Amino acid sequence: DGASGSSGKEAGVCSLLACSLQVLAAAMLTHRFGGQSSVTDRWILLWLFYDVIVHLTLEGPFVYMSLVGTVQTSEGPLAELCEYYGKADSRWLVSDSTIVSIEILTVVVCSLIGIFLIYAVLTQKFYRY
Repeated sequence: DGASGSSGKEAGVCSLLACSLQVLAAAMLTHRFGGQSSVTDRWILLWLFYDVIVHLTLEGPFVYMSLVGTVQTSEGPLAELCEYYGKADSRWLVSDSTIVSIEILTVVVCSLIGIFLIYAVLTQKFYRY
């Protein structure tokens, strides 16, 4: 129907806006902390900052919503984005334990690894590679 079509468009626009803001935040962090780095390292930092931001701002709230209820019963813009994703994979709507477990690992472990690698690049550690 027309209502779900417009809702899908709104979710798509909201998704693009969120991604744009995340890229902008990553670019600002890269400029602020990696301004003296090589061009290659700045591209790496941009990706790492973006990766950490995505884990913390999209996947983190999904985990929270799933632990206190479900995405389906949650409200707000992030819940709507997750619901839109849930149209492709309904497990995201009902706090499926496998999905939530994997996302907990992703949010915690990948965010920490990303932060560790940002530190390694900024301080020119040999293990950054």
